[in-house]
Amino acid sequence: MPATADKMSAAERLFYAFGKVTGWAGSAWRPPPGGGQPRGCASPLGLLKTLVFLLCIICLPVFMVPWILAWTVRTGRDGLRFSAAVDVLSGEKARWATGIIAKPVDNSQTGAAAEEIQLRDPGFQVRVLTGWAVAATGRLRDSLLSGDATVTRTFMSNGLYRVHEARLHLLSQAGVACTGSWQVTDAAVTGVFRSPLTEQVRVRVRCAGWRREQHQPSGTTLRGGPQASTWLEDLVFARSADALTPRGGGLPAERCPSCGAGLDLDTNGACRYCRGVVTAGRHDWVLVSWQSEPW
Repeated sequence: MPATADKMSAAERLFYAFGKVTGWAGSAWRPPPGGGQPRGCASPLGLLKTLVFLLCIICLPVFMVPWILAWTVRTGRDGLRFSAAVDVLSGEKARWATGIIAKPVDNSQTGAAAEEIQLRDPGFQVRVLTGWAVAATGRLRDSLLSGDATVTRTFMSNGLYRVHEARLHLLSQAGVACTGSWQVTDAAVTGVFRSPLTEQVRVRVRCAGWRREQHQPSGTTLRGGPQASTWLEDLVFARSADALTPRGGGLPAERCPSCGAGLDLDTNGACRYCRGVVTAGRHDWVLVSWQSEPW
């Protein structure tokens, strides 16, 4: 057991021991160090290991069920609601929460990919997504300041929306609020990508203004402040590789890309008129990634 075992909880020590036992038992079916075929049940030790391994599989629920029940009691409704939406991060991403923005792609590669998309879909125009990125940044700002995720529902993919919703909820639970005032001063496409399954366009926006995250109960500023600054944010839009630009303009034009009605979505991203889920990227571009420079 590692040197940090004295810092492990009882459940962690139990799972560590369970993993060691199953690893030892499963070695009966791995090739021996000198090469050759694994002996399996052909030897008494191999037979014993096989029986232990099968016993571990049968007893797995005995280990898992109590841990799941304890975790559910500890995290409550929020754990069930957000467990599939929140990833565990480490390093710089954990420190800054929003990650590090990528380097721009070579202009020739971006132009070639854009032309390839336009040949397949004559209605595709990069400038539409650039303008949409500016509008989306404004709504993201309003969402952060108000703590309300629903203002971003009309352009976010389902997965990103759940993550954003979870983030705002957890900040509220911790008594952290975002204040500030900023706007986009410039926007440009920094990458266009196409694969057999998806198409992606990355738009980089430059923001100017001020922003601050503050712990409300204590008044402690966690990051940012009232001083004016500029920073970059990356918004990545994606759609299915066989999707075509809707005649009515689709999501950027506040129209349902499925039925063409005025955009009115429920919390699951489904149109209230045709009931089609339009934020899954099958019909139109949706925001799948949003990253900001560290601040």
